[in-house]
Amino acid sequence: MLKNSKDRYYYLLRVGSQLLGHIFRNEISFGLLGEIISVLNTNYSEDDGNEVVAMLQALSSVNRFSLSLQFLDESERTACSQLLQQLQETISHTHQHSQQSAEVVISLMSVYSM
Repeated sequence: MLKNSKDRYYYLLRVGSQLLGHIFRNEISFGLLGEIISVLNTNYSEDDGNEVVAMLQALSSVNRFSLSLQFLDESERTACSQLLQQLQETISHTHQHSQQSAEVVISLMSVYSM
């Protein structure tokens, strides 16, 4: 059992964005989207930026995503906003990311209504 946030974070990284999108292709339950976002935000590392972006993209393409997004509570919305801000800062601080990466994060801000 994954007992703490750090374990959940590393588990999500091991699962990867493609499998995560496949697992939740039909829908992601209301509380689970917020929990995933909170875990990603709490444990985010710049080294994982590309994979975190890919996870957010995969989750945003599952069925009923917009409905699950509407049910995020205030703390989950704050975590989402903070995570997207961290991703944006990672791109601005590291010159290895392209303009395309910046555009993807801006697009995710719109998709996640931040």
